[in-house]
Amino acid sequence: MRFFFLFLIASVLLLPASARAAQPGYKINTEDFSGQQGNELKAREEALKISEQRLLALKKDVDQRIARYQNLLAQVQDALKLYQAASNQGIQRLVKVYETMPPGNTAQAISGLDLATAVKIMLMMKPRKAAAVMAQMSPEKAQAISNGMLGIGKKIPIR
Repeated sequence: MRFFFLFLIASVLLLPASARAAQPGYKINTEDFSGQQGNELKAREEALKISEQRLLALKKDVDQRIARYQNLLAQVQDALKLYQAASNQGIQRLVKVYETMPPGNTAQAISGLDLATAVKIMLMMKPRKAAAVMAQMSPEKAQAISNGMLGIGKKIPIR
């Protein structure tokens, strides 16, 4: 019996505030609370609208920049293709000139070029002509060009 009374007293004291508010004589002023909360919600909503407008403006700016940079990239790629085509035409013409020269003169001319250009030229020459030219070069230069032709001297990118 004592346990029952203790339980009854404890449950009344530990009732949640909403249950006590429902009891007569116990009032909570909900108008003040909801008015303050409503103002906070309106302020937050306005701040969110302003933030959303800023984000939309930033997104528009970023999209415009991306479009501009993509356009510039396409222009650069087109210019690079034209340059490479012109360069390849020049090298092909040079290869034809070197193939018509005597091997000794061609070896002397190619030996004076930078290694990358010499390798390109030797790769584009007919194999018999390239062999005759390399036979006339110094062993060191022939070895360097051979390594270049095999791609041995290239750096391997590590990702």
